[in-house]
Amino acid sequence: MIKLKDILNELDQETAYRFIEAGETTMEDGSLLAVDYNFNTPQNRYKVTLYSGEYLPQDEIFVLSFGIDKGIFNALDTSQMTGEGNVRAIIKTIANIIELFLKDYKNKVKRIDIEGTTEKRKRVYKALFPKYLSPSAMTKVKIL
Repeated sequence: MIKLKDILNELDQETAYRFIEAGETTMEDGSLLAVDYNFNTPQNRYKVTLYSGEYLPQDEIFVLSFGIDKGIFNALDTSQMTGEGNVRAIIKTIANIIELFLKDYKNKVKRIDIEGTTEKRKRVYKALFPKYLSPSAMTKVKIL
């Protein structure tokens, strides 16, 4: 007998969007400053940045920010509500990006901080990131 929970889990496994690494920035001493990733949904283009500049790059602590990419001469819009109805797919895509980032830069990352811009977003992040990230990745992620 097929259960609704199994169907939802199966659907959930296919919802992440494809993404690409858009580039990395390093300091003169070779320490990693930032890595950018991009992905598209049917309605928007998103940019995900993991940035160590909030701390000292040698601390190897990165802040994750993401939002709608309004183009090269515009700031990343991290607060707009898209209304696309695909928050799970977006969070799962970002979780996949975190997993790849940790794999590719494992010797340069001690922690990734994720902070929601509103209380609602913080609750969503605390509910979904642990669901989509592997246990080993979650040991390096701090949801603020």
